[in-house]
Amino acid sequence: MNYLKVLPILSIFAFPAMAMAQYPIIFNHVKYISISQDACIRRAEIAAKDSGFDRNFEPLANGAFGVNGNYSVSIRCEAKRGVVFFAVAGPNNQTSSNLVKRVQKAF
Repeated sequence: MNYLKVLPILSIFAFPAMAMAQYPIIFNHVKYISISQDACIRRAEIAAKDSGFDRNFEPLANGAFGVNGNYSVSIRCEAKRGVVFFAVAGPNNQTSSNLVKRVQKAF
C-alpha cells in the first residue's frame, strides 16, 4: 500500500517529461524567390529528396513533403508573393535546425 502514496509524487516528475518528449521541435526558414510557381514546386521536390527526405515523399499542390528518419520536411511555395517556406519537425533541436538549413541550401 505504500507505493500508492508514492505514485502521485512520482507522476509529477515522470509525466511532464513524457509529455514534453512527445512534441516535435519545429524549425522554419524563408527564402525569397523570383521564379514561377511551377519552377518552385519542382525545386522543392528536388531539394526535399536531395536532402534525404525521400521516405513517404509526397509532391503537394504548392510544394513537397517528405520524411527522413524521425524528421519530416514541408516546403511551401508562394511564388506570387516571392517566397518559399521551409519547415522541419523532429525530436532534436539541433538536428531539426541543421536539416532545415540543409533543405534551404539544396533549394
